[in-house]
Amino acid sequence: MHELALCRLGTKTGEVEGHVRTFEGDLLVLEVDELPEGREIGDAATVTVLDPVRGRCPYVGLLGGMTDGEVRVVVLERGEPNQRRSAARAFYRVSALGKLETAGGTQALPVTVVDVSASGVRFVTRRLLHRGDVVRFPMPVGDESVDLVARVLRVEEGQHEWRYGCDLLELDERTRERLFRLVLSLHRAWARERAARH
Repeated sequence: MHELALCRLGTKTGEVEGHVRTFEGDLLVLEVDELPEGREIGDAATVTVLDPVRGRCPYVGLLGGMTDGEVRVVVLERGEPNQRRSAARAFYRVSALGKLETAGGTQALPVTVVDVSASGVRFVTRRLLHRGDVVRFPMPVGDESVDLVARVLRVEEGQHEWRYGCDLLELDERTRERLFRLVLSLHRAWARERAARH
C-alpha cells in the first residue's frame, strides 16, 4: 500500500520529504531526501502520505531505524484519509495563449503555467494583472487541452515577469477529474525518477 506515493516525515527537529518504499503490517519504510537530524530509534514521528487513490493519509508512530536515506517508522495510529483531491499540486510547465477579460472585451495574453492542482494553477506572464482579474486559456494535457477559467488570487513580482496564483472557475467534474489525474501522473513520474536515481 502507498508504494511510490509522496510523503512528508515530521519529527521534533523538522520535516523532510520523500516517498513510500513499502508499507506492510505496521512498518512504514520511507525513502527520504535527507535524514532527520539528531533523531534516534524510538523518537516520535508523524508521516503524511499523499496517496493517489486514498488522498492525504496521516500516521503517528516511532522511528524504527535510519540508514542511507531510508527511514523506518513503526505506525501506532492511523488517521482518517482526507479525500481533498484539489489539494495536491504538481510542477507542470506548458505555454498557452489566453484571453484576459476586461470591461471593454478580451485581450490576448500569452501565459506559461508553472504548476497545477485540481482546483488551481500558477502561471507567469510579462503583463501586470490584479487580484480578481480573469484569464481564460486552453491548457495542453497530453494530445488534447482543457479550457480553464483562472481568477487571480495572488500576485508575485519576478525579475522579468509576474507570477500569479489562481483558483479555477466554472469547473465541471470531468475537467476536475482530468486535472486530478494529471497531477497524479506527474507525481508518479517524479517519484519513479527519484527512485531510479537512488
